[in-house]
Amino acid sequence: MMKSILLICIICMTNMFSRVSSFVIISPSTSYSATWTHDEQQIRQSSHHNRRQIALAAKKDEEEDKFSFQQRIESVKTGVVGLLAGGIVSTPFIALHDIPAYGAASWEFDTDMGSLQAALFAIVYRYCVREEDDNDMLNMGVIGAFVVVRTLSRVRVPSYCTAAPLDCGDPLGYFDWDMIEQLALNGLESVALFGGAAAAMEFAYSEKWIGKFPN
Repeated sequence: MMKSILLICIICMTNMFSRVSSFVIISPSTSYSATWTHDEQQIRQSSHHNRRQIALAAKKDEEEDKFSFQQRIESVKTGVVGLLAGGIVSTPFIALHDIPAYGAASWEFDTDMGSLQAALFAIVYRYCVREEDDNDMLNMGVIGAFVVVRTLSRVRVPSYCTAAPLDCGDPLGYFDWDMIEQLALNGLESVALFGGAAAAMEFAYSEKWIGKFPN
């Protein structure tokens, strides 16, 4: 009887010891695995955050480079090229229009103002037509916009026109022959002014005298 009881006790203690050993062996492994997974997630999050910070820093440096001191120097050179080229090319066309109608003083003033307009145009042209832009329509669009604005703004309405609604006589009522002639002459001036500045800019690009604005 005693032997049986003792045998049963030994079996029970063996089972208990086996369960405790299993818990001691498995539990640390499970805890270690959970800790490793948590650390791995932190590493991944930290790596993603670092990559994002690096990308933002690179983008910021690129934006600052677009408006660096060197780019300001390029803009000054662009303005000088536009001023000289536009003024020289447009001078005879402005003389053809101004000297017979308004005199030499008006021709001098209009040539000076046209040169300043060409300088501003050249700066805008450089900002619009950038590196890797080979679209001729974009170039023509920038030139055309300046030509239209300058041409229309220089038309002088004759004193004999009546207002509300505007009527200046034949052939169109709103535009008479004198105003149509002004449109033609001013348009010719503007094409020479801004077209000459654009051609000079393209030549300066090809000779590496001026760098295109980066994308």
